[in-house]
Amino acid sequence: MSAPTPRPGILDIAPYVGGKSRTDGATRVIKLSSNEGALGPSPKAIEALRKSAEKLHRYPDGGCEALRNKLAEKYNLEADQIVCGAGSDELITLLIRAYAGPGDEVLYSQHGFLMYPIAAKGVGAVPVTAAETNMTTSVDALLAAVTEKTKIVFVANPNNPTGTYINDAEMKRLRDGLREDIVLVVDAAYAEFMTGQEDYSAGEELVRAGKNTVMTRTFSKIYGLGGIRLGWCYAPVDIAD
Repeated sequence: MSAPTPRPGILDIAPYVGGKSRTDGATRVIKLSSNEGALGPSPKAIEALRKSAEKLHRYPDGGCEALRNKLAEKYNLEADQIVCGAGSDELITLLIRAYAGPGDEVLYSQHGFLMYPIAAKGVGAVPVTAAETNMTTSVDALLAAVTEKTKIVFVANPNNPTGTYINDAEMKRLRDGLREDIVLVVDAAYAEFMTGQEDYSAGEELVRAGKNTVMTRTFSKIYGLGGIRLGWCYAPVDIAD
């Protein structure tokens, strides 16, 4: 009897291996592998989650209107250009599904987030890496790696696990050097940790400046809310729609 066969390429995808959630037999564990907040979430977030449990019998607002409005207010953004998802992982996957397909190329830096190649292979696209310089994203290497098949470029800024970043001028140089039909995704999961760096911004201005740049953010890191899986992105209207 024959069994269902996944489409070509699916079995070539190596599963994402996250940090361990537990260590059996250990009484005290200091866990660093997943960049989780050591202090836990805000007591206000815990209380809000408790209150929300009273409404578990109701479907949530799928458009996250209240949250999008609050994010727009906090960061001076347009609410209709914000999309919320189950962590930035889902948003990364949705962007690749929307703009890349079999044979297309998805480009990212050498030590970029492991979800980029996993999501790319999931749609039959080809993940392509560009070498870094001193553990830092190289704009020159990214631009040199672009081909006619390139559809999306991901830049984690600041990057995990290297802890390095590229400044606003370099990010703009990258956007200016890419074709207009290439989507640039600025993965700013760790933007809130960039305090005191006047030459850094999370990517909002690049989104405002054109129709082909997306900024992704998350509640998992600075807010210590990895367990609820909540991310968001800011994108041009055509992409957000």
